[in-house]
Amino acid sequence: MSPASSGPPRPAVAYAHWLDSLTRAGWDAGPAAERVPVADALARVSAAPIVARWPSPRSDCSAMDGIAVRAARLAVAADASPGRDAGPDGDRHPSDGDGDPSGGGGDPSGGGGDREPVDGDGRVVRLAAGMFEWIDTGDPMPAGADTVVMREWVLPQPDGSVTVAPAVPRGKNVRRVGEDFAAGDVLVPAGRRLRPGDLAAAAAGGHASLLVARPPVVAIIPTGDEIRPPGSTARPGEILDTNSLMLAARCRQLSAAPMLSEIQPDDPDALAAEIRRCALDADLVLIIAGSSRGRGDHAAAVLAQVGGVAVTGVAVRPGHPALLGHAKRPGHTARTAAAGQAGIAPVIGLPGYPLAATVIFELFAAPLLAALQGSRPTIRPALLAALDRDWSSPPGIEDWVLVTLAPSAASASRPASPADGALPAATPTRRGAGSISQLARADAWWPIPADRTAFAAGTPIEVLPLPDAPG
Repeated sequence: MSPASSGPPRPAVAYAHWLDSLTRAGWDAGPAAERVPVADALARVSAAPIVARWPSPRSDCSAMDGIAVRAARLAVAADASPGRDAGPDGDRHPSDGDGDPSGGGGDPSGGGGDREPVDGDGRVVRLAAGMFEWIDTGDPMPAGADTVVMREWVLPQPDGSVTVAPAVPRGKNVRRVGEDFAAGDVLVPAGRRLRPGDLAAAAAGGHASLLVARPPVVAIIPTGDEIRPPGSTARPGEILDTNSLMLAARCRQLSAAPMLSEIQPDDPDALAAEIRRCALDADLVLIIAGSSRGRGDHAAAVLAQVGGVAVTGVAVRPGHPALLGHAKRPGHTARTAAAGQAGIAPVIGLPGYPLAATVIFELFAAPLLAALQGSRPTIRPALLAALDRDWSSPPGIEDWVLVTLAPSAASASRPASPADGALPAATPTRRGAGSISQLARADAWWPIPADRTAFAAGTPIEVLPLPDAPG
């Protein structure tokens, strides 16, 4: 998308145009898949629906510790036994609404108490040895048994019999085969970034390994004669390469695999050679700096040489001088195409300022990495906050502002609500796309739409919390 009199495109328009240009150049975002052990699949994206191989539970089983009986035997025994009080004081054990004794009373240890369990009518029955089986939670139900009386309501007798309250309906405290899920049920859909519960469900359904999207490889190319590796002692005029460190960490948060290049000099031929090298194996190439119009900024011209440029400049602050395009993969043939490798690799040119690089990554790299894994971008729920000062933004440009959040006096003691003024207070950080410390101190981004320019103190605003470190 060439610069036009109307100005650079807004982020959403630029992203759509970039994807369209990639598709026309032969790029396919379909994810490549690999199989990994269930225990290693956390935060990976499911490449296919996870279908139960067997039911859960796999058989009728007990939901309680107690005795397994046939409910009909309880009824027969109850008909043959006269009702009686639980003790000389006439107290009776309460029962729950469906007739199952519960709550206080009885022998909580599961036997040995001096009071017999009774139902709401004061009845108690004795079951002879052989009319029941002791059972623990999760045990398969014995043949012929259809009900479990929980242990707290069973009183063992010296002769091996037990006394129980008869008001236990048939099927009580029994988990039926397939009650949780049946064989063939879809436990997890394709495209899900797998959570701990998803892994547990997959294991319960019989899976020892899962088919997940292969982590996209992201090549990160830092550029600039003045850039030095982290850990170096920077002299006046030199800058440490903190952007590569930050972007690589963000890639890992998104289940991508960063591939860091050596720092490239401000030399067009060297940059072109490095982009070609990275395009061989990378699913996405990030060029840090060189996208502006300084004397050493060659990214746009080099990208046009090794592939193509779709977008030069985006209507966003910080991050305006961004590049979107692609690089041709050297040696791409019909054979590599048949193996599923596209003939191009998407390329993003990020500004060198840390805040600008972060914004461009979130707007363009993050959704592309999600597409490469067959999922939707991770959506961080917006928080509502109250602006603590008047604020203005330039018209016609999407303005991303870092904010810190602090509890209001009202929200410190109860959940925030717009109705009672208990929203957290949002304080915009100072301007300056080169301030790394702002990223460390801020709590959220405030993306200001291009059509909003002025905000009064106290205005409720929507902010996006910064991504947390993985647990």
